[in-house]
Amino acid sequence: MRLVEALCELFLPAACASCRARHATGCGLCEHCAAGLPATAMAAAPRTPGTPPVVVAGTYEGALAEALNEYKERGRRDLVPVLARLLGRAVDAVTEEVPGAVLVPIPSTRAARRERGFDHVAALCAPLGPMHRCLRARPRRDSVGLTAAQRRHAAARSLATVPRRTAVLAASGRPVILVDDIVTTGATLSAAAAVLDGAGVRVVAATTTVAAAV
Repeated sequence: MRLVEALCELFLPAACASCRARHATGCGLCEHCAAGLPATAMAAAPRTPGTPPVVVAGTYEGALAEALNEYKERGRRDLVPVLARLLGRAVDAVTEEVPGAVLVPIPSTRAARRERGFDHVAALCAPLGPMHRCLRARPRRDSVGLTAAQRRHAAARSLATVPRRTAVLAASGRPVILVDDIVTTGATLSAAAAVLDGAGVRVVAATTTVAAAV
């Protein structure tokens, strides 16, 4: 199915990832939907204890939500530039206060990478600045339908460090900004911050493309 979709995208004009009624204009969205994307980053307030301060590009609605879904679920890599640009605003808002920070993406599980063909969060991070891939994801169940307590429990067991890379980052003394595609309760970001803190890495903030209500 991936091969068929790839061939269609190669020879046929891509539809807008949001409205699907117009042709995309090179960024995965039509001009009308692109104009509806958020203009500024904003703070989010997830309720999981231990979650670092979070800055997001926008809320999980409208053209941004549709674009993120198409990117994650259908592998629309043509959306990387526009999603990375929006995420970059959130990152810039943090780095203005914490210069020299390193981006640490929340990793996809091996199964998710195999399904998508790439690590979608790392791909968004790549154009934004120094990135340190020092976390690895353990297999975990889908968080859809889980309670907040169940999300925290699953998240706490879902991440581990890559020891050598983490040691290098800890020795550098550089602060870290966690990066993910979406924040809901903050359980994953809280777990990542705890794992890195235990390895001597200081997490100062987190950024995501969207914030979603639960």
